Amino acid sequence: MRAVRTRLYIILLAGFFAILGSTMSKSPTLPLYAQSLGLSRGEIGLIASASTVTGIVVNFASGLLSDIYGRKKLLSISGFVFLSAPLLYFLAGDALTLALVRAYYGIATAIFVPVSLALISDIYPDKKGTFMGILSSATLVGRALAPLLAGTLIYFAGFWTVFLLCSLFGLIVFGLTFTFPDTGRELQRVELSFSAGLLIIGLLDAAVYMAYQGIETFLPLFYYLQGKAWLSGLILTVEISVMAAVKPYAGYLSDRIGRTKPIIAGMGLVGLAMMIFAFSSSLPLIVSGAVLFSVGASVSEASTKPLATEISELRGAALGFLESIKDIGQALGPVIVGFLGFKAGFTFVGVFGIAALLIFTITFKSLKTKG
Repeated sequence: MRAVRTRLYIILLAGFFAILGSTMSKSPTLPLYAQSLGLSRGEIGLIASASTVTGIVVNFASGLLSDIYGRKKLLSISGFVFLSAPLLYFLAGDALTLALVRAYYGIATAIFVPVSLALISDIYPDKKGTFMGILSSATLVGRALAPLLAGTLIYFAGFWTVFLLCSLFGLIVFGLTFTFPDTGRELQRVELSFSAGLLIIGLLDAAVYMAYQGIETFLPLFYYLQGKAWLSGLILTVEISVMAAVKPYAGYLSDRIGRTKPIIAGMGLVGLAMMIFAFSSSLPLIVSGAVLFSVGASVSEASTKPLATEISELRGAALGFLESIKDIGQALGPVIVGFLGFKAGFTFVGVFGIAALLIFTITFKSLKTKG
């Protein structure tokens, strides 16, 4: 029992440092560093999207490769990228090289997230929802701490301290991956078939992250938050904190009562939150919407990922596919809200999520899983 607990702690520690370092390198570091190089806002936007584009491609590939070659080998590769990528910032002097660095850095997260979740599913098949939720919370804590730590270091010591510290965190992750058990290897040769079920689950996650990125991007621009960057930052911190607190309990609930009911409840809350954002006229409504979204997203996502591993024999490929679809939704969120406006944009995202939920409930009604 002690060995099992120690193994979990090591995976959680690796997840914390992996996301802490990768988030520090971009928030608020990336736009400030790019600005110091004399780059335009348009160039900064394209550079920021480079790692997301990488994730869309690499997530699925890394999950599939972990089914063939094992989780440990892929996670060690991601650890090496976490270690080496921050040092490449010192060589970046223009938009192209900085975009290439971001694309390379994106490989690390695109490998680590789906493969570490697949590893959890391998080791703890009966408690995968609970422990996936705990791992997600560990990464969220790292994500929440990163901007404050990076911003403080930039203010007092400059960019070089951030990049070196990110590399140090990557070294820790790289070292920890060698202690991971070597699971996976379910696939002897590549024989893939299309899964409509996985696509539908992926649409649910895409809707959640479409909403998440839309909120994160445009929250500071609501008229009663303009000029109050500290307040919008506080609301986003509360949002992440609620997600980190709820996910382990949501995962435990999913293990106990099945996957379908939490997904329905969670996506319902996400849809309601989007309507609040679309038609909000006061700060209390915005805060309420942020909290409802955090709870709903946590409850839904704590069930979608375990469910994906239950309807597919290739757990790594299934989770990688979900991450790729999620990244597409995350990339589209700000575009949709930006072009349609707050009212129509957030309404569209909410309706998209509810539509995906309706398709899910019809499709999975007769599916014989734990739900």
